[in-house]
Amino acid sequence: MAKKKWGRSGYSLPAEEMDALYASLFKQLSKDPEPVVTDGEERTIIEEISRHIKHANRSNLTRTASYLLFHSRNPEIHWALLAHLVSRNGGYSMTDLKSSYIGPLLGKQEQADLFHLLEWINASIFADAYPQLLLYEESKKRGRNLFHLLPRFRVSCFMEPVWSAFFENGSRSFLTGALIANEQSMIEKNILSTSQASHVMNNLKFTLQEKWGLTRILFPYKTRQKQKRYSVAGLTVMQFQSLHERILTGKKLYCILYSHQTIHDSILAFCKSSVHTASRSDYWPHLFSPVESPVKLNSPSLEDSWPLVPAPPPAKSDWFKSFGMPKGFEKPETAKVQDLSNKVMADLFKLAPISAISKKLLH
Repeated sequence: MAKKKWGRSGYSLPAEEMDALYASLFKQLSKDPEPVVTDGEERTIIEEISRHIKHANRSNLTRTASYLLFHSRNPEIHWALLAHLVSRNGGYSMTDLKSSYIGPLLGKQEQADLFHLLEWINASIFADAYPQLLLYEESKKRGRNLFHLLPRFRVSCFMEPVWSAFFENGSRSFLTGALIANEQSMIEKNILSTSQASHVMNNLKFTLQEKWGLTRILFPYKTRQKQKRYSVAGLTVMQFQSLHERILTGKKLYCILYSHQTIHDSILAFCKSSVHTASRSDYWPHLFSPVESPVKLNSPSLEDSWPLVPAPPPAKSDWFKSFGMPKGFEKPETAKVQDLSNKVMADLFKLAPISAISKKLLH
């Protein structure tokens, strides 16, 4: 086994290693699934990881915390921090549905339908990705490749060669791009292509959320140590129903998170210091309140918004067998770090009169 180069951050692999990886991936495409033969030690690992996932996949709050805890132990896995932040934003989207600025725009059934879709996506990504992370941690701890166990967790056969390549060469950015492509392809095949999801996404109000600026993924940060309020950087998720656009967005968010050291350090400091409740008051307490307030927008916590729901079943189909090689998954994307604070607040203020009118009409 090659000596691990955990510090390597280049996006792509050397040409020779890339050729070998592609050969392994095409081999995975053509071969039939085989039963995973395990020894006693490996069965114990599988059981422990399964228990851990069941406990951690109870809600958006537990998932989000688990990603950050894993990253604190394994900072070389950049995707874990990105997943933590995206999961935070997933929680904000869930509680927005019961907020004073979006809640009045939706009927109760529309709120419930959107929540269950968001929860389905959030929980399914965690159920797919977290066993990969824990198997990597076990592989690192034991000094041997355990990624042949991934099929036991219904993970796509795309990821075994990718993780094996990372375990040998330590290319953090390349792994992140592959994980982004994997998770978005997994939900495309197993969730977003279903009639249940299509019914929700084809709702006019779902489409309007993009136009209202409600699908932004935001990263709080400060540029000065004495800065009182967090600025926010990030992107608006456009064309959510497009797999290609979601993958591009994921890569751009990764660029924003890791391309500027000072900004990265500040975002990470926020993650460590602010316990995730899924209320937007977590990052902007001057504007949002988790309880009713005459002077602030009401952004409730997740625990005050929605009950716990059972975790969804594992992915039924391997997207890689259906979609084939994800085009350009190994190529990076660039994005500028821009302070979106004023834009976000302006969009919220535009919503205020619409929400007030809707509230009067619905009550």
